[in-house]
Amino acid sequence: MTENYRNFLQDLLKVFGLILNAFIFFRIVTYTFIEAWWLFISLIFVMLVGYIVYRQWKFSVNQYQYYSIYLPFIFNLFFLANYLFSSNNRKETYDYQYGITDVQGDRGPRSSKKGRSTTIHLKDGKYEAYYFPRMFFNYEMMKDKKTITYYLEDGLFGFMVMKDYVFSQSNNNEILH
Repeated sequence: MTENYRNFLQDLLKVFGLILNAFIFFRIVTYTFIEAWWLFISLIFVMLVGYIVYRQWKFSVNQYQYYSIYLPFIFNLFFLANYLFSSNNRKETYDYQYGITDVQGDRGPRSSKKGRSTTIHLKDGKYEAYYFPRMFFNYEMMKDKKTITYYLEDGLFGFMVMKDYVFSQSNNNEILH
């Protein structure tokens, strides 16, 4: 195996690892009912323990790969196992309202315009502590809808996970995600 080919494979591994970590984070971790600050603290904890382990045992792995691919994968692996080995599925339907957020207007950052965000607020403040399962990236899918149906399961490690969701005009679930 030539040196150029070996370097190509290592670069391919880096790109694949970054894409895999991003996919797991945005598709699995953000669908887990965990408070955002706990998520942040646990990521910092994994990185600190990883730093101590890396310095103590002096791995022969590239430091960039270790901190940007391997440690985030270990972090994501916990949530992936929680998601994959979940059980006790159920369906919950809630009326919701859009979040209101500042929208940068014509006058730049000093604009006082308000607009709808893609973060929703469920009736009676349900799941208010969990930011990510109430945040959606596709505004058009939720536009002019009034109800969301969550398909939930209890995760392996006790964290509830959202397997899917449906926006609809009413409780009959017209629009599928």
